[in-house]
Amino acid sequence: MSTAGIIYTLLMALSSVGLIRAVVAAGRAQDPAAGGGPDDEDAGAFVRGTAEAAFLSGGPARLTDAVLAGLHEDGRLVVAGPGVVGLVRPTARNAVEQAVLDAHAAAPGGALHWLRTAVMRSRPVQETGDALAARGLVMRPEPRRTCRRWAAAQLFGTFAGFASAAMLTMVEYADAPFEDGGFDRVSDGLLALVPAGVVGFAVALACASAVEKQLTGAGRRALGEYVASAGHLTGAAHLVATRGLAAAHPDLRAQLIAAARVGRRGRMPVMSPPSLPHQNPNLWGPAAVLWCSSGAGGGGGGFACSGSGDGGGGSACSGGQGGSACASGGGGSACSSGGGGSSCSSGGGGASCGGGGGSSCGSSSSS
Repeated sequence: MSTAGIIYTLLMALSSVGLIRAVVAAGRAQDPAAGGGPDDEDAGAFVRGTAEAAFLSGGPARLTDAVLAGLHEDGRLVVAGPGVVGLVRPTARNAVEQAVLDAHAAAPGGALHWLRTAVMRSRPVQETGDALAARGLVMRPEPRRTCRRWAAAQLFGTFAGFASAAMLTMVEYADAPFEDGGFDRVSDGLLALVPAGVVGFAVALACASAVEKQLTGAGRRALGEYVASAGHLTGAAHLVATRGLAAAHPDLRAQLIAAARVGRRGRMPVMSPPSLPHQNPNLWGPAAVLWCSSGAGGGGGGFACSGSGDGGGGSACSGGQGGSACASGGGGSACSSGGGGSSCSSGGGGASCGGGGGSSCGSSSSS
């Protein structure tokens, strides 16, 4: 093997091993106290209530919409056109509902799109994602984004490195054709590059596919088990958490779709919603949401936060490199994705979306 071939093979091997380790670490439980240790890998692989089911199904946006649906169902919250929220009974039963009350007190004129953005950024919603990541049910956006970039760089490096190593190999064996068996030395040197290139390409492709979804394998299984076991629940919060906005009250659904559309199209006012008591200003900046990838949130790697996900049985309609596909039933939902294109569809007068190289989504409420 030529000197260039040896270097190329070593680089591909080191990069592939490092990338595999990074992907495994990204999907591993990150808090031994929460379960997922070597002796009890499935200790934390279950869903603890509606809030976690909503987050697994569609991230901060789905959780926010589910809480709003619950408040609307029992009459504590009303939404009037165009997107004005009123609190009839300002009482909270959990930390996320308290974040809604705090956001309403700070939102100018009770605007629904401000309220949704502030609640998605609130500490209780964000800490729900942290708790799920600690148990290995979702991947944190930062390591997931790092793995995607690493995989993309390795894909490029595989081809660029192969071409460079091949040229350097031919230069190294430039005098070989004039020697006995010289052509065999050149061909053997070039063929020796192929295994490293194939392995580097396959590992990068597999790892990119593994981090395309926010949920880990354990997270998908836990969500499926929760949906199957909680089929008897009929509360609005549970239905929105597991089925999306298609299960929301028609009046509320129309308002939430409109509010999500405002966030998705970047029509938010220049000012950001004020900091709330449940917000951690050191972690969540005015224009960045850790667990979001688009819409009201920050850039890349997390759940799509302009919409509430799909209308199915609980998979996240979130964006990411490589595209996504989502569908919603009856009445519509909002969705978004980043990079690589997406395709979305809905029934019953809902949303219609399509895109390539980034997506564009539009929604219309059912009549």
